[in-house]
Amino acid sequence: MAEQVPVLKFGGLTLQGLRRFGADEQRLLENCQQQETVNDIYRLLAERRNIGRSQRLHQIARQFILPLHGKGLTPIVVVSAFDWATDKLSQLAACISPDPSPREYARLLMSGELRANAALSITLEAIGIPARSMTGREAGIVTASGPVDGVISEIKKGHITELLEKKIVPVVAGFQGYYYDAKEQRDEVSILGRGGSNLTAVALADALAQPDCIMFSNVDGIYDKDPNTFDDAKKIDEVTAHDLMTWEPFPRIIQREAVEYAVERHVDIWIRSGFDPDLSGTLIRCRE
Repeated sequence: MAEQVPVLKFGGLTLQGLRRFGADEQRLLENCQQQETVNDIYRLLAERRNIGRSQRLHQIARQFILPLHGKGLTPIVVVSAFDWATDKLSQLAACISPDPSPREYARLLMSGELRANAALSITLEAIGIPARSMTGREAGIVTASGPVDGVISEIKKGHITELLEKKIVPVVAGFQGYYYDAKEQRDEVSILGRGGSNLTAVALADALAQPDCIMFSNVDGIYDKDPNTFDDAKKIDEVTAHDLMTWEPFPRIIQREAVEYAVERHVDIWIRSGFDPDLSGTLIRCRE
């Protein structure tokens, strides 16, 4: 596919928003104190969280996707699970069993991304942009190993290409794919390593012959040191993948395996703010 297809990836905190329960958290605390039971508090928090998520998803749709749609472009959107969702699901599995079945563990964790991409698809359709949520399998992401820590071996892009030709935005659940289980003689789902939504975005950009992909995050780029710790931290406008690989520690904002894959497939990576579309971000040069 030679035409321009923007490949966008939104991280979990970006999808959730910086305020999990909306803008007026102090009033929410007061409202919780007025509830009679713990269940009442739980229901109130769940309701406010969903309202906050809805507002945030509409912001993302209008600020980052609608402008592309207005230019006649149909992007591919990759999403992580909402903030903390994967950790909570992993914790649930650990509480149930010290050694859960890898197959069922993978299916439990992948449910986080499925909630996020379905919710974003509903949001896009609500503002007039045709969209279709897709599992990793529906997106054609084939892995070469078992249900956990899958390694991408191939992208069967037929379904995604059909959607793009119809101007329907594919909203792909990151972090997941599928493999052929020779023992059971059928396809089974698999999950990639932590941060695997980054790898999903790079792989899709490569499959569609795109020169780059954009990772929208809660930070506006890569800094020379942790900006939360050092006041003199400086944002880097551009860095080669070769140089980035020498950093210790490796920046948490991007998965190392995604950068390695990008170097192998010659796909540049942008790290940009998911809260301010006007900020330029950092370019990781992987095509050199």
